[in-house]
Amino acid sequence: MNNEVFKDASKMSGGRESDDAIIVIDGVYKRFKDFEALKNINMQVGRKEVVVVIGPSGSGKSTLIRCINRLESHDAGNILVDGTALTTDIRNIQEIRRETGMVFQNFNLFPHLTVLTNVAIGPRRVRGLSKSAAEELAMELLTRVKIPEQADKFPAQLSGGQQQRVALARALAMTPKVMLFDEPTSALDPEMINEVLDAMKELAQEGMTMIVVTHEMGFAREVADRVVFMDKGEIVEVGTPSEIFDSPKEERTKKFLSQIL
Repeated sequence: MNNEVFKDASKMSGGRESDDAIIVIDGVYKRFKDFEALKNINMQVGRKEVVVVIGPSGSGKSTLIRCINRLESHDAGNILVDGTALTTDIRNIQEIRRETGMVFQNFNLFPHLTVLTNVAIGPRRVRGLSKSAAEELAMELLTRVKIPEQADKFPAQLSGGQQQRVALARALAMTPKVMLFDEPTSALDPEMINEVLDAMKELAQEGMTMIVVTHEMGFAREVADRVVFMDKGEIVEVGTPSEIFDSPKEERTKKFLSQIL
């Protein structure tokens, strides 16, 4: 799908106008040796928009969002986050990472630090907050994700769902403009999935710009402004949840959905 088509899809499908885009991805390619993980990706995300990326395993979904904050370097094309171009310049990379929070599959919490310290450490080291101010912010965020009573525990003492909510609070502590989620519920037991999804839904309702890679189709249908279907490193189809789930146009989309719905 070329860039003009994606812009048109954004306007027709409930997305924000392209001149209000906070993320712009233009002609991006990513290769791992001879394997082309991303092929000519063109995509824009508006402020306060929730974009959910779906597709089969190995389709390039996680690689795409990892490229947005330079956890993976792209080989060609351009990525801009809130007007800052993602280049090899470490200053640009640091600026984008300051404005971009990310929640991973496997929590990535510091096991030797308490929950409170896990959340407070970023604002202290990166934003320059005092210990008391950072801890006050951390408690506010732990309350926001409904686990303030876990503040003095260590990650190993928490359930998977609780750990993922700590990870969400930690990302929010950096006051990001954009949140990236890389299959945040895939490592959780089924009964813990909803508590994480509920926290993400509240975040979306509050107006956070979000790109979410997930296999949770119910979440995509309920929360997304737009759904992006990827396969074999390409964006195949873009639309509202209704358009993608109820009346997909592309055969590859139809086949994928028929296997999971």
